[in-house]
Amino acid sequence: MSAPRPSADEIRDYLLRRLPDGKRGRFEEAYFSDDALLDQVEEAEDALVSDYVLGRLAESDRRRFEESLLATPYYRERVDTTARLKLQLASNRPARRGASAAAKGARVPGRTGVAIALAFLVVLLLAALASALRLKSDLEKANLRARELASAIPPPAAQAGVVPVTQTVLLTPPSDAGAPFFRIARPIGAPLLLVFSRKLLPDAARTWEVTLRDGGRLTWASGPQHAGPTDEGDLALRLPPGLPPAGRVAVLLAVDGGPDAAGRLVGVLDVVDRRP
Repeated sequence: MSAPRPSADEIRDYLLRRLPDGKRGRFEEAYFSDDALLDQVEEAEDALVSDYVLGRLAESDRRRFEESLLATPYYRERVDTTARLKLQLASNRPARRGASAAAKGARVPGRTGVAIALAFLVVLLLAALASALRLKSDLEKANLRARELASAIPPPAAQAGVVPVTQTVLLTPPSDAGAPFFRIARPIGAPLLLVFSRKLLPDAARTWEVTLRDGGRLTWASGPQHAGPTDEGDLALRLPPGLPPAGRVAVLLAVDGGPDAAGRLVGVLDVVDRRP
């Protein structure tokens, strides 16, 4: 029997970082194994950002949003984009009022009034379409810049000459806000280097293993890796070219003798392939 799907209030608590650690862990397990829940969370995220921009959040939720989310580039970009869209819609209101008056044929008799009203509506439609296309182009450019910035994490000095900086992902112990989320714009076929903080492994660990999962499906497994002495610093794992495939995957780290044989969620990669 499958577990009940989280309610709308639980999803909003998850987005606002209010879920206790135990519930948050179970929520994230369901999140990566249930595509319908993934869609539901994305819709709730859109509604949360819109409510913040429109001033519809309760005072406690507004403070929580600003303290927990607004400091991240991803949510700052979402808020800026939504605010720009709100201003764009507001600027079109006079034109809509003019078209409404024309549609009523004010002071213009018979068929001439209808023709002028239709002409106004066509002009308004074309203007709205042009604005939407400009906004879509601006949003795509902003998203691409955000992905490049999110993935541009400096590698350790020992790895500086191995792969380009933009193809290195540094994974550290998850914070109270949950596992980190990385947007990566990757040249087609380029390999990624995953660097794991030594703090993710217990001192007595002898081996570690990485798996990538797309929902409930196993995408790739590294097999056991030798941990080495603790004074050797962070651990690096070079993925085969083209892995993971474009899309969203969870990165799980399993340690010999650890409490979770399936691995602990240490990060989420959202990979977009781009042509060189």
